[in-house]
Amino acid sequence: MDITNTIIGIVFFSLIIIPIFIINNNVRKRKNQLLNTLNELSSDKNTKFTDTDFWSNNSGIGLKGDMLAFFRKGEDAQVNEVVDLKEVKKCSLVQFDKHGNVPKNNHEINKLALHLTLSNHKEINLVFFHADALNFIIGEEFRIAKKWLDIITSKI
Repeated sequence: MDITNTIIGIVFFSLIIIPIFIINNNVRKRKNQLLNTLNELSSDKNTKFTDTDFWSNNSGIGLKGDMLAFFRKGEDAQVNEVVDLKEVKKCSLVQFDKHGNVPKNNHEINKLALHLTLSNHKEINLVFFHADALNFIIGEEFRIAKKWLDIITSKI
């Protein structure tokens, strides 16, 4: 009786633990792939990123000293941006609806980006969310964009 219960317990325990282990392993591998993509953008390979965020399995942003690295993989191309935060004069969070106007409520957001204005008057948009075939519902992008707005603003 005790051996049967022990075997049943081990089988149920395995049925719960093994899938959790596999999922965690896949998440860790995906995060390492995204981190490698950020590291490829960086010219300083010896220093580690002090802060990173990844979302939608196709986008990431990281801070290494005064260098900001950003990538977003789209359907047809990948956008890579490396920005020296010493050059940033202004940072703002911009939202647009499908017509390119500021939306009246958060349910109409078609595009969410951080708008950076550099000292040489160059402007860069780091797009966190764009309603397309890959992303059609905004999720954690708004929280991450707000976090990075605060980080960048504190550095400039």
